[in-house]
Amino acid sequence: MQPNLLRDTANLCIQARQAFDANGLPAAKNEAWIYTRLQDVTVNPSFAGDETSDNESGVLTFAAGWLQSGAQNLPTSVTVSEMTDDSVLAEFAAHLPEDHFLGSLSLGHATGAYLIEVPANAKLDTPLQLVFNGGDEGESSHPLLFIKVGAGAQFQMAEIHSGTASLSAPVIVVEAGAGAVIDHVKLQAEDATATHLALSIFAVAEKADINSFTAAIGSRLGRHETHAHLNGEEIEMALSSLYLGRDKQHQDITTRMLHHMPNCTSNQIIRGVLDDTAKGVFQGKVLVARDAQKTDGQQMSRALLLSRQAEADAKPELEIYADDVVCSHGATVGELDETHLFYLKSRGIAEDDAKNMLIEAFLIDALEQVRHDTLAEILSHAVHGWMAEGA
Repeated sequence: MQPNLLRDTANLCIQARQAFDANGLPAAKNEAWIYTRLQDVTVNPSFAGDETSDNESGVLTFAAGWLQSGAQNLPTSVTVSEMTDDSVLAEFAAHLPEDHFLGSLSLGHATGAYLIEVPANAKLDTPLQLVFNGGDEGESSHPLLFIKVGAGAQFQMAEIHSGTASLSAPVIVVEAGAGAVIDHVKLQAEDATATHLALSIFAVAEKADINSFTAAIGSRLGRHETHAHLNGEEIEMALSSLYLGRDKQHQDITTRMLHHMPNCTSNQIIRGVLDDTAKGVFQGKVLVARDAQKTDGQQMSRALLLSRQAEADAKPELEIYADDVVCSHGATVGELDETHLFYLKSRGIAEDDAKNMLIEAFLIDALEQVRHDTLAEILSHAVHGWMAEGA
């Protein structure tokens, strides 16, 4: 018997699905999607699976968007529950951009929907890992996660996406309380035939310190869109990414850094490496509101092309309404330095090893933005694995 699913019973989900059906896929003239065209997206949400036995401590495992294990084996004081209460779902949905394709897509076709709560002043010793895998060809996965981190808490989290569904479309909202310290990494390593369309929202209160890093190496087509709302003063927000592509992969990193209040700092370092006929996209806007004086907003994108057939598109933007700010942005696209490559080869280093050394040197300033050792190790292992596959 088909279970009572949130997507079929919650009015907010039904309305979102109606909006998705009415609007369809983003049109070619849609400015936000001008570099990433969606043509054949599978929207066929999976049904709930049975929860399995718990695994190692601090790991929540999801299959096709449904929580399978880990709920009973979390770090002290961290709780997870299904997001079935209408008021909680409304609070989650209120953070989503209005009339947004990705929000309508997954809110309207929600598979699992979960609330993770970290109480005020909690201090986690090890990162919470959210592992998303499973799914079948022809199915889509639409997990909704609402992560509420209390004031003064210290929280580390890793998202690892390695599913096999045709479409993975997670929507994650992180609500950071005043003075919270959050370290977060996302690794997108989906199956090579999959499409990954993700929306992440950070709603940040005063004096919080957020360090978030996304690495996109998997999927046929991947887009990760992040909106960061700096809603209080004296916030430190780092939102950096890297994308790696080969064959015919398409990787899209889109960010919106929204400074609503004064005396905040944001920094974005984006690095991309593309081989064969892969394509990479970075679209990043820093918006500084009229009252957000004393803003420091920095953004820099660099892409490295290993093939003349690869393509990198960058669209950095500043939209500033305050008059006492320090903001900058930039973008570069280049190739491996033949002089450096020749030097390494002349010292007896094999060409593939020499190329990987130069690629690693290119990525290092981005990877060094990750300040938590366990989270950095997750990303480092994935990057080295990608380079080894191309050797």
